[in-house]
Amino acid sequence: MTTPLSITTPPLTGLELTGQVQSHVIELPSQPKFIHQQALSAFKQLQARAEQAGFNLDVVSSFRSFEQQLHIWNNKFSGLRPILDHDSQPLDPAILSEEQKVFAILRWSMLPGASRHHWGTEIDVCDYSALPEDYQLQLIPQEYDEGGYLAALSAWLDNNIADCGFYRPYRQDLGGVSREPWHLSYQPIAEPAQHAFTLALITDTISNADIQGKTAILANIEQIYTQYICNVAAPD
Repeated sequence: MTTPLSITTPPLTGLELTGQVQSHVIELPSQPKFIHQQALSAFKQLQARAEQAGFNLDVVSSFRSFEQQLHIWNNKFSGLRPILDHDSQPLDPAILSEEQKVFAILRWSMLPGASRHHWGTEIDVCDYSALPEDYQLQLIPQEYDEGGYLAALSAWLDNNIADCGFYRPYRQDLGGVSREPWHLSYQPIAEPAQHAFTLALITDTISNADIQGKTAILANIEQIYTQYICNVAAPD
């Protein structure tokens, strides 16, 4: 019997790694969200286990295209969406230099072309049924920590995701991307994708993108690559 960690699949191409095509993903049942074709079965298995334990494993976000990530980035850089500090509090973009804005955005939102969500292996999850009716999910660590609405779900995920091939690449704050307890990664595909995602690939992608802050990004691209793109927790 094939286990999640023994799956073999063709490596992602450069266009797939950077979210510029969708040839590697498939639509999730009953909702307009996409996941890598080889991760779908494992995620459905995880959802079934969660249901047996009394949780709804709802998908907040999964595959995001380059254009979707570019829209998020440009809106934050231009002030149309908030830029949060380490404590999830909004910063004033008017007092930040372009370089400061780049690194502040990177704490919570990855560069377009560099997001793991491009791979189809990454899924942000919650249990909407655990939230009060008038509560808007914020996707901040406090919601998943002890005392938060989603603490019970988070504790269950701690003990069950590995059996289905998933892990949490942002379960710790390593000085790059902030801690994201909602973020699951499908290890059999994500690990090879991470190794294939080179500095040259992201530099070329950003150089050809209509992205705000491009000069500051490219001036700091080696640090960004080391501190934010490669700096993730290893599977348990």
